[in-house]
Order: sequence, then C-alpha cells, then structure tokens
Amino acid sequence: MDDLLALLTDKRFMPHGHCYMWRPDLLWTNVIADGLITLSYVTIPFTLLYFIHKRKDVPFDWMLAAFGVFILACGTSHVMEILTIWQPYYWLSALVKVITAIASVITAILLVRLVPAALKIPSPQQLARVNDELREAQAELVTTARRAGMAEIATNVLHNVGNVLNSVNVSAQVLYEKVHTSKGPSVAKVVQLMKEHPDDLGDFISSDPKGRALPDYLDKLADALAIEQQGMIAELAQLTRRIDHIKEIVATQQSYAGNSSVLEPGMLRELVEDVVRISGVSLVRHKVTLVQELDDVPMMPLDKHKVLQILVNLINNAKQALVPVTDRSPHITLRLKAVDDARVRIEVEDNGEGITEDNLARVFEHGFTTRADGHGFGLHSCILAAHEMGGDLTVRSAGEGQGALFILELPITPAPGQSRKVAQG
Repeated sequence: MDDLLALLTDKRFMPHGHCYMWRPDLLWTNVIADGLITLSYVTIPFTLLYFIHKRKDVPFDWMLAAFGVFILACGTSHVMEILTIWQPYYWLSALVKVITAIASVITAILLVRLVPAALKIPSPQQLARVNDELREAQAELVTTARRAGMAEIATNVLHNVGNVLNSVNVSAQVLYEKVHTSKGPSVAKVVQLMKEHPDDLGDFISSDPKGRALPDYLDKLADALAIEQQGMIAELAQLTRRIDHIKEIVATQQSYAGNSSVLEPGMLRELVEDVVRISGVSLVRHKVTLVQELDDVPMMPLDKHKVLQILVNLINNAKQALVPVTDRSPHITLRLKAVDDARVRIEVEDNGEGITEDNLARVFEHGFTTRADGHGFGLHSCILAAHEMGGDLTVRSAGEGQGALFILELPITPAPGQSRKVAQG
C-alpha cells in the first residue's frame, strides 16, 4: 500500500502549476472554472435524486439515478485537475483515465445494442395517426349506418362499435402516455454526452465517475427498453385486434339482411374472454367488479361475431342497470358451462336495479326500453341473432332492485339449415 501511494504521489514529477509558471491569473482562472464545473456536476445528480424521490410514478427511475452517478463522476475528474496544480498526482490521474477508457469501450458496445430497441418504441406522432384512423373509422361507420336504410341495424352498429371504440380509445391513450413517460429519449442524452468528449472519450469513461457508471447503467437500460418495447408492441397488437373487430361488426351487421348464419369451429371460452377484454376497461371506469366462472367446453361451430355482439350488449346493459345502484357494491357475474352433450350456456348476472314482472315479458320486444336515452333495438337484435344460430336468449329477475340474469344457450352441433364455413389455415 505504501509503495502504491508513493507511486501515485511520485515527488519526481512537478505539480501542474509549473506549467502555468505559477501565474496567479492563469492558475486561478483554471481553478475557478474547474470548481464551478465540479459544483454544477454535484448539483445535477442531487437534483435528479430529489426528483426521483418526489415522483414515485416515474418509470426507469434507476436510469435517472445512473445519470446522476455518471455526472458526479465527471465532477471528480475536475477535482483532480485542481489537485494536480499543487500536487503531482499524475499516476492517480492516469489510473482514473485507464478505468475511464475501459468503461468507454463497454459503454459504446452497450449503446449500440440499446439504440435499435429505443428506436422501435412508437412515437407520439405514430399514436396520433392511430387516433386519426380511429376517427376516420368512426365516421365511416356512421356513413355505413345511414346507408343501411334500417333504423334497427344502423343503431345496433353504432351501439356495438361504440362499446369497442371506448376500449380502443382508452388503449390508444394508454400507449400515448407510455410513450410520453418513456425514458427512451434519454438514450439521446447519453449519445450527446459522449459526443461532448470526442477526443477524450476513453479518459472520460475510465476516470470520470459518470463514465464508470455508464456500462452498468446502459446494460440495465437495454433490458428495460426491451421489456418496454415488448409491452407496447403487445398493446398495439391488441389495439389492432379491436379495430379489426370493429370492421367485423360492420361486416356482420351488413349481412343481417340474409337469414343464414356463417359458422366456423372455435373455442367458446376464448370468445368469452375476448368479450371480457373488450368490456373490461368500461367496467373498471364505472367501478363494476366482473366475476368470471368459465368452464372449458368442447370446440363447436360458432358465428363468432354474433356471439360477441350478444355478449357485449348483455354486459353493457348489465353495467347500465348497475349505475343507479348505490346501496351495494356493483358486480357482474359471467358464467360459461355445458348444459348437456348438446348445448352450452352463457349467463350474465348483475345485482342491479332488476326488472319488474310486467317488463320481463317485453324486454326483447322491438322498440321496448325503460331508459330515456334507449332505443329498444339492442336486446331485440340479440334474441334474433341467438335464434339464427339455433340458440335462445332468456331473462330472469326476482323483481325491482333484485338484479337480472340473462341466459344465452347455444347448440354444440349446428342446427339444420345453417351454413358452415371451414376456417382456412
């Protein structure tokens, strides 16, 4: 240890002040400049730490902490510049530069890995374009509904698409906020920081505390951005899926003029889970708890769009029935089970305002509604769709304030006369 200390403070070297010829003006100009730089480099990391402490919701807060360590390390190099004016700590300075050089090479490698992942994160402009496309799709739906010429179909299209659009718009907003709070742009700051040291990059990373912190920081940043990218890609895929579902609803409604259903093999449980994803955001927004009791049922011929349409309508109606309820926790129970070898049953039960005995016999009538803003077409179109699939839709309620239970039964084998479409791989 003594030998190492002696080497680092070798008195055979002259202090750096001799290079300045000990001129006070030149010497103190350098000391003051390095001192102010050091003071700034010390202030910045503590400011970042204070920000992280106050904003617990900031993602990748460790990234800001790493930048703080990085900047603090830079300040240390300027301290060394001041010390070597009076003491010949050149070996110590060289050792710091070697460490910086090693760290700079590692940082450059990690930065090359990090930039492609950061560039794949959707930009706010891309998400804005998605919102514009959604608005265009909604406008096209209105035009399509007007041209349909049938009030029932037009209203039903808008009703079903509106349910999906609510989830789509929320998903788009979530993505937009994630991009704005992403730490991806911090990569550019690292690049800029490295560009500020084109001639002494090795020394900067090996001797500067900020430089020494870069490799570990960028390694963690690369992993975090990869996870962030995967999450956003998955969210965008879900967004695309919902937009496709809007198109499917329109196409299905346009085919209602015919009398036949189009069937293809499918898993009913997966279809029910899709309904949960479509309706989930709206239920959460209205603080409605959704309880799922889903059994596995055999693969069966399904008109997927009609089943989705019916279930989305039923869940939306159940949600609306829960809005006036204030004396109990609102919840909806969604059940899927096989009745026997020939039929399966889907139940949507709520603990909402219930249905009076007089209205029970009329809920599926065309134009019947108990709401001031209702049109009376939703449940009527649902029971028609159920019958077209060879199934049935019924309702039960113990009376006003006792909630309601809607039951959709579907055949496991197609009814005679129904067409079947074999899914193409």
